[in-house]
Parts: sequence; C-alpha cells; structure tokens
Amino acid sequence: MVHHNDFDGIMGAVALFRLHSSDDFVSISTSRRKVLKNLKKAIRQKPDLLYVVDIGPNDHELEELEGLLRGRTFKLVWMDHHKWSQRALEKIKELADELVYDRSTCGAGLAARYAKERGARLCDCCEELVELSCDIDLWIRKDPRSEKMSIALGNRRWRRFLIDKLWKCVGWDADWEEAYEEALREMEESLQKYLKKAVEGEVDGISYVMVPIKLKDVAHVSFMAEEIRKKRTYDVIAFVSDVGSLHMRRGTERVDLSELAKEFSGGGHPAAAGGNLNYSFIEKIMHKLFLRVNAKKFESGLRAYLEKSNADKGMREAELSQERSGG
Repeated sequence: MVHHNDFDGIMGAVALFRLHSSDDFVSISTSRRKVLKNLKKAIRQKPDLLYVVDIGPNDHELEELEGLLRGRTFKLVWMDHHKWSQRALEKIKELADELVYDRSTCGAGLAARYAKERGARLCDCCEELVELSCDIDLWIRKDPRSEKMSIALGNRRWRRFLIDKLWKCVGWDADWEEAYEEALREMEESLQKYLKKAVEGEVDGISYVMVPIKLKDVAHVSFMAEEIRKKRTYDVIAFVSDVGSLHMRRGTERVDLSELAKEFSGGGHPAAAGGNLNYSFIEKIMHKLFLRVNAKKFESGLRAYLEKSNADKGMREAELSQERSGG
C-alpha cells in the first residue's frame, strides 16, 4: 500500500490492514511530493495487490503513471477524495482494477467503508480514530482531539511512536497530550520567525500572503494558517518550503485552491491544496539561508488562474443569456 503521510492517510492504511491482517501487508507512507518515487518503490516489491489511498493524481503525472501501470501483473485499487480533473478520472479508471472516488468523506472514511463492505470488523477505537481523521481532514472540527492529534503527528520527535499507537488503535492519552503541547510550542515559535519574512500582495483584487517555512514544518501549515486568519484576512494563505513545495489554505471563499493548484502542477481541495514553485538550486539556497520566497512565480500562477476563471465565468454567463433569450 502507498498512502498519504497525514492523519487521514495513516488511518486509511490502518483500516485496510484490518481487512487483510497479514504479515505480508506492507505500508509505504508518502508526502504528495514523493508519490511517484514511492509508487515505484512499492511496484519493485512485486505485490499481488496494491492500494493507493488518500492520494490524487495530478495531470502532469498521468503519462508516467501509465508507463508504470500499463501491463502490470498485480491488482490495483485506488481510493481518494480529493478533487480530480476529468482527464485524471478517466485515466485512472482505465488503469486501475477498482477506483473508489468519493469527495463526500475523507480517505480513511473511504478505506474503512471499503474494508467493512468486504467483511472486515473494525473495533470501536478504530472507528473513532477514522471519524477523528475525517473531522480534521474535512475541516469539520467538531472534536478538539482531531486537531490536537494532527498537530502532535507533526512532532518529528514523537511521530514514529504516535503512528505506532494509531496502528495499535490507541487514541488520545497522556502521550498524545505531551507530544501535542511540545509541537504547539515549536510551531508558535517557528511561525513568529516565518512571519517576519512573509510577503503580502494582491493580484486583480485577490489578496495573498506567502510565508516561507522549513520543510520540517509542512505538517503544521493548516494550523499556522489558522493563526494567521486570527490576525488578518487574506484570500489565499500560501506557505513555501525550502525545496519549493507550495502549500495553500483558503482565507476566504473567493478562490478555489484545487483549481489554482493546477497552475503549480498540483491539486487538492477547494479549501486546501498544494503544488510546486519549481525552485532553482539558487532559489533553494536563498530560501534556506534567508527565508526568501519568489513571489513573482506565485503571482504568475495566480494571474493565470484568475484569467481562466474569469473566462469560464464569461462563457457561462453568455450561455445563460442565450438560453434566456431563447437562442
């Protein structure tokens, strides 16, 4: 199995393990940036069955995916809840044995449903953890434990230990609390440093803030975005890591981030999405040394998105006008 490395993806893997419960079950956790690399790693292990969970394909990856998957000898089950392009949907339907695509729930919710439909029995704790992962991943946030556990998983010192607790179906306890408190302190300290180097701007009336971060803090971007929202309103809150990866969170509902992310060879949800600014070696060095971001690259993608969005809106308005006039 190849699954996203966040709370949602991990719980998706845990739920599917309950379906198989085998020593042969291998789980490969991956960031979105390293999906193709880890998919190749999984294929080299010559599986009989391969799950891809909580990961959506980006259009620019489809050609390479076809090369990897065409003519395969294993069963492929791909399940995800992010926003896909029609082209990606059609291609994965063609390449996979089963495509489980449903945007109404989270990745873990899909995996749990799939496992139970095939006879798996999930204990009450596992069910609860799946619900918590959906609570934070879908921005429902009814249960405060979901945000705390997601923040705790971003604590690099505790992460491996906490993931092991999830596999053993151990929910919120003193260990989670300690890891959370430590991660929260580190996150707040880092955010204050990063905000000093943040760049604000506006493109055609759409405001943004770009915040440079270190790669180790990518796991905390949703929570740092929440802190930024408390201080000021931006339409787009963008974080850029020292390798050029772009992580966006919505400040208002004026921008569909899943569509904006396509301008950066990425994807995701309307309220949370990511891509890549394709930093050069020099840009990466400048970021690491001085926390300097390339706002021009981001503005170029934002401008292209707005032009397409306005063009699509104009076409829809013209079509509606034609329908009203009976044309």
